[in-house]
Amino acid sequence: MVFCPEHFSFERNNLGRVNSKNDFWRGGRVVECGSLENCYTRKRIGSSNLPLSDGFYMTIKRKLIVFCFCLFLTPFAFPSFLRAEIIQLKNGNAMETKILREDDEFVTVEAVGGKVKIPKRDISKIWRGSKEELVEISAKRVFFTKGMELYKDGRFRESAESFKQSLGPAAGNAIIYANLGSAYASAGEFQKAETSFLESLKQKPDHPDILLNLARLYEAQKEYQKAVFYYLKTLNRSATDMSAQRSLAYCYYMNGDYLKAAETFGVLGEKNDIVSRCNSAAAYIQAGELDRAEAILNEMAEDPFPVPRVYLNMGNLYFLKGDLVRAEQYYRQGLQRDPKTAEIHQMLGDLYLRLEQPEMARQHFKEVLEKDPKNGWAMAGLAQALIKAEEFEKAGDLCHQLAREHAGDSRVLNRVGLMYLKIGKPALALEIFNTLIARDEKDARAHSNAGLAYVMRNDADNALKAWTRALELEPGLESALQNKKLLEEALSGESMDVQ
Repeated sequence: MVFCPEHFSFERNNLGRVNSKNDFWRGGRVVECGSLENCYTRKRIGSSNLPLSDGFYMTIKRKLIVFCFCLFLTPFAFPSFLRAEIIQLKNGNAMETKILREDDEFVTVEAVGGKVKIPKRDISKIWRGSKEELVEISAKRVFFTKGMELYKDGRFRESAESFKQSLGPAAGNAIIYANLGSAYASAGEFQKAETSFLESLKQKPDHPDILLNLARLYEAQKEYQKAVFYYLKTLNRSATDMSAQRSLAYCYYMNGDYLKAAETFGVLGEKNDIVSRCNSAAAYIQAGELDRAEAILNEMAEDPFPVPRVYLNMGNLYFLKGDLVRAEQYYRQGLQRDPKTAEIHQMLGDLYLRLEQPEMARQHFKEVLEKDPKNGWAMAGLAQALIKAEEFEKAGDLCHQLAREHAGDSRVLNRVGLMYLKIGKPALALEIFNTLIARDEKDARAHSNAGLAYVMRNDADNALKAWTRALELEPGLESALQNKKLLEEALSGESMDVQ
């Protein structure tokens, strides 16, 4: 009697990201004087509203210290009604002065040696108030500016503390909360970052850059459905943001919505984005739309210098069609253009496993692991090649390593569980499948494979329960249907053919 394991479906992330990774926070857009940087980087921020000059801030700090000291010793030395103004110029300079006159074109102020007329077109902002109010405003501004500089220097936790100290009345904190969220996220404190971004959105619910930061935060945490929601909101307000469009397509893909991913990448491909065209084909392959994928890839293959990823995806397409000879040809063409492409070596390893050529498979998996020693999928492929070569002890050691180092990757764990079954360790396999079930009770394949582990332990009752549950979750799951039928026939004493 041969039971059929539920092999993990062919899922390969062949998407080529452009200047982005989704396994960590990539740095948020920080806001300066109410404007945002144009590029999603941690580079120095350019803003139309330039910050106050360093000299001004030093002056403000000195005045703040002296003023507070005098207030403490002589509370009646400065009456609260004493007024002052600070004029911030568009060139970045600022002055504390007294405004003598103001009309539609000019502001006349006191200056050393007389009066000065300043054109209004050169003024960014005028602050008016009592000395006490201006000192308080200036102090918060100092903390805000310090937070910006600390953020640019990569000192994210210190930056967050400065932004917190710059918080003012609740109604005016949207930009500060946005920057606080970016600082927390860059420091890896995602929960605090989420709270800060959501607080910012309460005051500015349609701000595209705050929405974008929140979307990227969820993407960094692999919460792709939430990320999709906020990327869509971002694009509703900033439809031409190609970076957000790429990220939206990527999140569709990672969330399993391959057709939407293909269509979104396709729109970018129409803008001469080669990587997105290739990603569109990869998404169509995952969606089972092989003809549409083939049409895109054939067109790209006619380019004078096609990228290696075209051949990778053409190979994947024929791999899925079962034409392993043509698949190998395309993979080889891709390696001719870039011998170090890890994804092609990975797929050639999988292909040679399918062709029962474990030594060839081993060579390609080792190529991947030379570049990325912690690559879980390549490690699993190498373990499977060792099993086919009947090197069971080495395969078992590699499975133990995978279970330790990739405990959070359900795809790798599922494969490890199946390999434990192949090397005769059903107890370890059952432990793996039960871990997957605890993580997601609706994982039909985990239930189905757990049934195999129960059979190998001579526990027919629990095997039947596992396959019954798998079929409740996914009625058409072939392996569970077939294995349940086989076991029921064996228990009833009926004759049956060994598969």
